[in-house]
Amino acid sequence: MFFPSSSLIALTALSFLSHASTSVAGHARPYHHLHRSPMEFGDDTLSASKLPRSDSGSIDVPVTELHVLQNEATAFQQWMNAWLDSETAKGETPAVALLRQEFQAYGGWINAWLDSALTVGGPPPPPLPSSIPVTLPAGSTLVVPIVPATASASSVAVVATPSTEASSNPVNNPPSQTSFVTLASPKPSETLILTSTAASVPVAATPIASDSQSASASSASAPTPSQPGSSSGSGQFDARSSKNVAVYYGQTDATAQISLGELCQNQNVDIVVLAFLTEFSGPSGFPTLNFGAACKGQTPQMQSAGATGLLSCPDMASQITQCQGLGKKVLLSLGGSLAKSAFSDDSDANEFANKLWDLFGAGTGVDAGLRPFGDVIIDGFDVDNEDHKTFGYNTFVSSLRKAMNADSSRTYYISAAPQCIRPDASIPLDAMQTMDFIFVQFYNNPSCNVGGPGFVESFKAWSSDLSANGAGPKLYIGVPGCVECASSGYLDAATMASTAASARDAGISNFGGIMLWDGPTAMGNMQDGKDYTAVVKDVLA
Repeated sequence: MFFPSSSLIALTALSFLSHASTSVAGHARPYHHLHRSPMEFGDDTLSASKLPRSDSGSIDVPVTELHVLQNEATAFQQWMNAWLDSETAKGETPAVALLRQEFQAYGGWINAWLDSALTVGGPPPPPLPSSIPVTLPAGSTLVVPIVPATASASSVAVVATPSTEASSNPVNNPPSQTSFVTLASPKPSETLILTSTAASVPVAATPIASDSQSASASSASAPTPSQPGSSSGSGQFDARSSKNVAVYYGQTDATAQISLGELCQNQNVDIVVLAFLTEFSGPSGFPTLNFGAACKGQTPQMQSAGATGLLSCPDMASQITQCQGLGKKVLLSLGGSLAKSAFSDDSDANEFANKLWDLFGAGTGVDAGLRPFGDVIIDGFDVDNEDHKTFGYNTFVSSLRKAMNADSSRTYYISAAPQCIRPDASIPLDAMQTMDFIFVQFYNNPSCNVGGPGFVESFKAWSSDLSANGAGPKLYIGVPGCVECASSGYLDAATMASTAASARDAGISNFGGIMLWDGPTAMGNMQDGKDYTAVVKDVLA
């Protein structure tokens, strides 16, 4: 990605596009999960828009991914505007005024760029807006604190001043990433370089590896089933246990390294939550799915029905069956930070519950070719609404439960993943009281973060809220599976042990275990010879 000068607009664009085009470990921003999906390219792209690529033609990007990017842009612009307003309320400084000017120019440019990319036969992408350069002494660098999607909070972005030498020597050995979008460059000799102090390896803001190259480059560090915490295990699932470990799967870079089947062979895992169904009513009224690197492609029936948001996932289907055979429960998570998950009325909520049952449960109301997992039936659904619109969710959960209860051949489950701040702004408490598991995110919110001074009281209050009308659902402590998995709330092994002890000492009766975001990243996080899934399983013993 090239920019005509080292400016605030360039830094903002780099930060934004790196967030939007890489998959990150979710639950990484206060009040929101950062559930991002990688930009995926390949010959099996069903519908794509041509995007300009510097000096080398174009690349194919699925239109659905461009819509994800468009949603990202809107959310980011809203957040940035709110932040600027809050700073202005304190008394606008010249620096804030300059940033606002730059950001307004950037916002207009990215919106025009997306409109161009999404319009068939439309105008060419707009040139970058005029920017106010950051003046630097010759040969110097500017270090700007910035938290890229896959870096820790201590990482920094380094912006090098343009030079002939920089343009003639590309960055060597970039770390594995999924994909980046390259924009046409008016001045290819001027580049912006992002580097992390933690890894001491620079990342060029240009396409750096194909999907296969990325997987190859990063596979060496991926744990295998023979490593600690990853041995195969089977057993009978006990929903009443206080020692269960639930993990999410499908939205981090590690998804490409550890399959769903391998995750389920991990003896420490009891529940796997597939992330995500991101849009309740997408093209032709069918949901939109995004499982990152785990699944892509469609059946002819999906294409002919115009259900372009659905996915056909035969490999995942066979692995779900494998998971269930090992005694694991597999749920589908509905939502995410940028999901379209609101209901217009109770009828809409009821209809969506029935459609889910037909597509993923034991329902028979749709063509078999429209079912993403074929004839495989999942074990339930996870509610991850984050749009602050609670209307219709009581009806939805009630309708879903009614469909589940009609099938006596097996037991189904409903869960939710609210923020630890009470009451949750997006999932009604009375709906959660009728569920089976509540994976409270005790992180990204300092007032109730796990291990923090407010954790135990928040934990006890959640327990009381959920059991106000009876036994209620099992309460899980949601924690990040690695230090990069969240902006705050990650605990090392020793602190995790003491925190779990404090939860047990609270004496609540509805404790269910621990939830991790996410499973593959936790398996790659080794602590004293054990991966992090083993760490949390051990503290529950």
